[in-house]
Amino acid sequence: MKITEENFLKELQRRNEDALEFVVRNYGGLLKAVIRRILYDYPEDAEECLYDTVLKIWKHINSYNKKNRFENWISAIAKYTALDRLRTIKRLSPMEDIDMSAVSDDTVFTGNASFDEFFEELISCLKEEDKLIFIKIFWYGESVDSLASQLGKSQNFLYKRISRGKQKIIKHNPDYFKQEKRL
Repeated sequence: MKITEENFLKELQRRNEDALEFVVRNYGGLLKAVIRRILYDYPEDAEECLYDTVLKIWKHINSYNKKNRFENWISAIAKYTALDRLRTIKRLSPMEDIDMSAVSDDTVFTGNASFDEFFEELISCLKEEDKLIFIKIFWYGESVDSLASQLGKSQNFLYKRISRGKQKIIKHNPDYFKQEKRL
C-alpha cells in the first residue's frame, strides 16, 4: 500500500513502518529545526534527540487528537524531548567537566573567596581521588550511584571513601568540629 498524506495517520496507528518513514521523510526537517533550535550547542545530542522524538511519535500516535494539526503535535513532542535532553545535559555538565586536575590550589567553587578558601582547606587533607569524590557529591550534588558508574567503582567503595574522608577531615580540623564552634 502506498502511503500518502491522506492515509499516513491511519497506517501509523496500525503500526505500519512505511507510514513512519513517510513522517520522517516529510516532517523530518521540521523536527530537526525544532530540536536544533534548543540543542544548538550539542549537535550529537540533537541527532539522538531526533531518534527519541520519532520513537515517541511511534509509541504515542494513538494519543494524537485530530483537532490539532499533526505538525503542531509532533513539534510539541520534539520541543519537550529536546528540553528534557537539555536539562539532562545541563545537570550533568558541571560534573563531567571536573577531573583530577580540576582539584588544585586555584580552584574556584563560588564567587565568595573566603568560603572557597574554607572549602579547599577543609578537603586539603584528602587524596586527589577523594577530593574529586567530595567535590562531586557534596558540592555538585551528584548521586553516589551515578558517580560510581562514572568512575567504574561500586557504591560500597564510594561510601567507604566518603566515610574515611569525613573522619580524616574531622581529624585534621579538630578545632572546627568542636561542639561549641559548630553553632
